[in-house]
Amino acid sequence: MKWFKKKERALPEDMTCRNCGAQNVGRYCHECGQDIHAGARQSTIRLIGQALESLFALDGKTPRTLALLMSRPGFLSQEYYAGRVSRYVHPVRLFWMSTLIFFALLITNVNLGGDQVMQIQGVDSSVFTNYFFKYAPYLSFLFIPIFALLLVLFFWKKRYYYMYHMIFTLHFHTFLWIFSSLLMIVNLFTMSIEYPAWLNMILFFTPGVYLTVALRRFYQTKSWWQAAWKAVLISLLYFILFAMILAGITYFVVKMFYPEGV
Repeated sequence: MKWFKKKERALPEDMTCRNCGAQNVGRYCHECGQDIHAGARQSTIRLIGQALESLFALDGKTPRTLALLMSRPGFLSQEYYAGRVSRYVHPVRLFWMSTLIFFALLITNVNLGGDQVMQIQGVDSSVFTNYFFKYAPYLSFLFIPIFALLLVLFFWKKRYYYMYHMIFTLHFHTFLWIFSSLLMIVNLFTMSIEYPAWLNMILFFTPGVYLTVALRRFYQTKSWWQAAWKAVLISLLYFILFAMILAGITYFVVKMFYPEGV
């Protein structure tokens, strides 16, 4: 089921691919894969729609992929390992899409909340904040291989290729971005509401529970207890490494803007 139903367009009389010059027999070039309609005259609305579809994969794959990602931890990674890939949105595209949405919402929350986030003593915080939001989405990719290396360390007996640890990491971080984005959306409309302690506790432990279930399913741990303690240790080590790297980046940025000290 498509989110946006397309009206089929008649194939042009000239079936020569504009990209590579090959003669086509259908809508897509058998040599380079380009759509025969690519570059043809079309409405602005259709052009924008094609761009959004290309970037965010707005088709039947998206709702199915997101539903499985949020409701069945580790399942998409399991499907990728089994070779069932094309029926879902690619993990890298899914991660990048969720990253952009997360930081867009984060910027909105920071702007509405004033300069209460990322304050650095003695620094013009707006300069640092602008620098952070400019490069943070790209820096998020830096932590993917680090988390994957921790998975290699804790599950080396599985003999999985490093790529599969990366796929699991992309899916887990995509969940984190989406989960955090949903919390920020709720926060935008309920800033004045104070949530009960039990609800805050549930929200705090949700990512850990998700990781435990995902590890149990994808790595087929011997028990839930094994999945739980590995999830705790991986999270703890990851947080320490994350804090160290973030502190190093912060120090570098401050030194770059204020070489003489603050």
